[in-house]
Amino acid sequence: MLRNQNKIFIISLLIATSFISSYKLLIQTYDHRTAFAQLEKLTLEKEDLSFQSNILIEEVKYFNNQISLRKFASENLGMITPNIKERIYLIRRITK
Repeated sequence: MLRNQNKIFIISLLIATSFISSYKLLIQTYDHRTAFAQLEKLTLEKEDLSFQSNILIEEVKYFNNQISLRKFASENLGMITPNIKERIYLIRRITK
C-alpha cells in the first residue's frame, strides 16, 4: 500500500513539474515573441527616422548653399535684391 502511495505521489509530482515547466516555457515564448515584435517595430521606426533625418540634412545643405550663393553675390559681385518696383517678370508661353 505504501508503495502505491509513493508511486502515485511521484507520478503526481512529475505531472505537476511537467505542467509547471510547460507553463514557464509558454510564458518565455510569449515574452520572446513580444520582445521580438517590439524590436521589429523599433527597427522600422529607426529606419523611418533615419530617412527623415537624411532628408532634413539635405534640405539644410541646400539652404546653406543658397545662403552662401546670396552672400557671395551681394558681397563679391555687388548684387542687390531689387525692390518690388524694380522687378521685371518674364512670362513664358508654350505653344503646341
